[in-house]
This record gives sequence, structure tokens and C-alpha cells, in this order.
Amino acid sequence: MPQSFSTIRNGGFTLVEVLAAVVLLSIGLLAVLSAGSAARETRQRAVYLSIGRNAAQSAIEHARSNQDYTLPSSTVTGLPSGNSIVLAAELIAGSYGDAKIKHVWVTVTWPEGSGTRKVFYETYISPE
Repeated sequence: MPQSFSTIRNGGFTLVEVLAAVVLLSIGLLAVLSAGSAARETRQRAVYLSIGRNAAQSAIEHARSNQDYTLPSSTVTGLPSGNSIVLAAELIAGSYGDAKIKHVWVTVTWPEGSGTRKVFYETYISPE
């Protein structure tokens, strides 16, 4: 006696099950890819911030050791183009005796995304 369609059982998946699995897999892969992209951007921002801080600290040390308040360059190597570094100093009014204490600050800026990132360091330097 031939079997009817209602009693035939196949061990495969239906088209709806396969489509649902593909959609879920696609959503998972998109999440992983976007997390990887965000991690790369965060890492790059951290590298730029480290370079900016090192440049600012070097400029402060240059001013402190040489009593020279000019920088050899107005840009920082390693940061995106359009960056700048500015060192400024002013004599503090009413400095103690002959100390001639100076207020010194360094600003490093660079373009980041649709804005600008900035590192600002300041200190006081006495000639002795």
C-alpha cells in the first residue's frame, strides 16, 4: 500500500527555518564587526592622545631645561595632519625677588572625527 503525503517524514529543514537561521547569523556577525571597528577607533584615539601628551611633556621639559620658550616645530610627528603645538610663557607679576618665575603652558591640538582633540599642560618654571 502506498504511503500518503501526510505520513512521509523528511529529516531536513524548512525554508523558513533556514531563513531564520541566516538572519540570526547575520545579526551576530554585524555585531562582531561593529565592535571590532569601534575597538580600532578607540585604540587609534588612545595612540593619538599618548603622542599628544608626550609632545606636550617634551615641550615643557625643553622650556625647563633650556629656559627657551620657543619650539623648533609647530606640528607634532605622528598625529593627523592639521595638528599644532603651541608653547607660551608669561612672567608672573610680583615674582619673588630675582626668581623671575614663569607660568608656562603647552597646547597640542589635532583633528579627530568631526571635531578637534586637545591636550593642555601647564607649569611654573623658576630659572634656578
